[in-house]
Amino acid sequence: MMALAFGKLSIMVVAVFVVLGALDTGLAKAGDCRKEKEELVAACGKYCLKEKPLPFPPSAKCCSKIKAADFACLCQNVTPGDEEIFNMKLGVTLARKCGNPLPVGMKCG
Repeated sequence: MMALAFGKLSIMVVAVFVVLGALDTGLAKAGDCRKEKEELVAACGKYCLKEKPLPFPPSAKCCSKIKAADFACLCQNVTPGDEEIFNMKLGVTLARKCGNPLPVGMKCG
């Protein structure tokens, strides 16, 4: 009987660590997304401004950031404040011009 109780306790402890690990990974992922977004805005934001965007072609640094971008993550982190500053359609065009187009149907912003 004692072995059965110990076995159930062991399973519960393992389950708790798995859940905590998943939560920690999710928090790290969210932090990575924010950092990636900041870096992308620094390199490419000037091409997507609503007022006076820089003309294309984008810089090599900007395209490099876009080619490495995780748009699924980034697009989930677009805020209403971002949408007031940046023209999202220009952002989609920029991604396509840099060779990393957003998947058809993806909502970004």
